[in-house]
Amino acid sequence: MPCGRLLDVPAGHGRESARLRKLGFRVASAELFPEPDRDREIGWTQADVNEPLPFRNAVFDYILSREGIEHLENQAGFIRECARVIRTGGTMVITTPNVMHVGARLSYFLTFHRTVRRGLMNEAQTLRSAYGNRYYHGHIFLIDYFRLRYLLRICGFGAIEVSSDSISPTSIALAWCVPAMWIASKWSIAMSRRKARKYGSAVPDEVIGEMMRHVFSPAMLFGKRLIVTARRGA
Repeated sequence: MPCGRLLDVPAGHGRESARLRKLGFRVASAELFPEPDRDREIGWTQADVNEPLPFRNAVFDYILSREGIEHLENQAGFIRECARVIRTGGTMVITTPNVMHVGARLSYFLTFHRTVRRGLMNEAQTLRSAYGNRYYHGHIFLIDYFRLRYLLRICGFGAIEVSSDSISPTSIALAWCVPAMWIASKWSIAMSRRKARKYGSAVPDEVIGEMMRHVFSPAMLFGKRLIVTARRGA
């Protein structure tokens, strides 16, 4: 991958920004909460990413959004702004907790939460901090593959791929559920196509094929973290 201008957003404490800068990328880091101990050699910008990003159009070759989108109130606006500030052909990488691995699906069935150990999301524990009238939420806005893919596609991103860098042991133990999940998904697709024929709104086979390939990939079924890579189209 050739080095270029990269936006790290939200950048947190800047560890990834520093690592990427050492690899040769020209890094700009955006974060809601300024901290005095951050690396001054990195171009820090204070920004609420629920609002328009303070950067020019098509100025970045890459965008990294690591463990951030699940905290955002305005996820659609954030993806739209990323599409604005990245150049045509640029690559965006988003990581977020995977709410669709097999263990998470069981937890959702039992408690409607991604993990049973997290308790119930609420305004006392889930709100982490505030900066004026700006809020840093916990994982109240967890996003699944379908919604994230939808936002990326309508904002002009394509060539979407999924991966993971961590494994859920619970999901491995529940792997015997996967055939039933596959059958249910195929049945759902068949029912949707029947309805589409009635109303003349058929979904292209390549769209369904891509989604099924992603949803039933090992990364999606067994990975704790969802890593989505997408390229900005023309």
